Amino acid sequence: MQILQFNPISDNLIQLGDQRVCMYLLKGERYLLLGGGMSYVVPTVEEQLDRFGVDRSRIMGLLILHSHFDHSTAAPYFMQAWPEMEIMASVGTKKVLGIEKAVKSIADLDRATRQQFGVDDQYGGISLEFKPPEITRVLNDGDTIDLGGGVSVSILETPGHSKCSIAAYAPGLQYLFPSDGVPLPILKEGKLMLMANDNIALYLKSLERMAALEVKAVCCEHGGAFYGEDAATFLRQGVELTRKKYDSYRQSMRSGADAGELARDEVDEIMKNREFGLISEEVLLNVVTAMINSAA
Repeated sequence: MQILQFNPISDNLIQLGDQRVCMYLLKGERYLLLGGGMSYVVPTVEEQLDRFGVDRSRIMGLLILHSHFDHSTAAPYFMQAWPEMEIMASVGTKKVLGIEKAVKSIADLDRATRQQFGVDDQYGGISLEFKPPEITRVLNDGDTIDLGGGVSVSILETPGHSKCSIAAYAPGLQYLFPSDGVPLPILKEGKLMLMANDNIALYLKSLERMAALEVKAVCCEHGGAFYGEDAATFLRQGVELTRKKYDSYRQSMRSGADAGELARDEVDEIMKNREFGLISEEVLLNVVTAMINSAA
């Protein structure tokens, strides 16, 4: 089933945030926040943690799975609210968050979203304005985060959506946290939206790697989580969609099609069917055009 109720999913897992931007709390003897979120969900997440009686002192870290503005901009708040917590990310994310131009773009987009949803510029006396968090632990493929109590998290490098993308997998629980490395469940009638922003061939390879895992939960950062038998089904559907789109794009481009026109048709369809969105139509058009060009 697709889970959109923001409650504990199991004894070890709590879904936080909202449908647009999801974060997750994974619980062993110590706890880990997965997903860097957006600043506008901070009040919601804090309220949820209160409601579920979460002991903040047990949260040992926050894991940012890639650097895009809708996956990283709650992290500075939590870094200040819980200063002993580790902030973890890939080397690629750390690099992006050290680039002045990228940081300004991230901050501008996050601020505009906060204003869109009527969220104040501070919460609990802490500013929600984006400033790059200090990455205290850089993670590479195969690295492990041990939460104790038999709960650990393995890191997978999953390029394709972005160069800095990683996924997290808790093998003992069979929980996968793919960030945007899977087609997103944010279209009407259960349709998925492909966002292979950087390179669709690498995206497909990364997705196939994740689909080979045994999964009981797939925890997306947009659109909620899939639990039970639906978790593996969701990954298979994602692979099938990506292969179909990849083959279609390659064939069209080899036949002399215009990438911009193909992208325009695809974005028109997305705009008619998406249930919510944080990305403007203009930005989405650029993303889809780049994705099609990468298939050529």
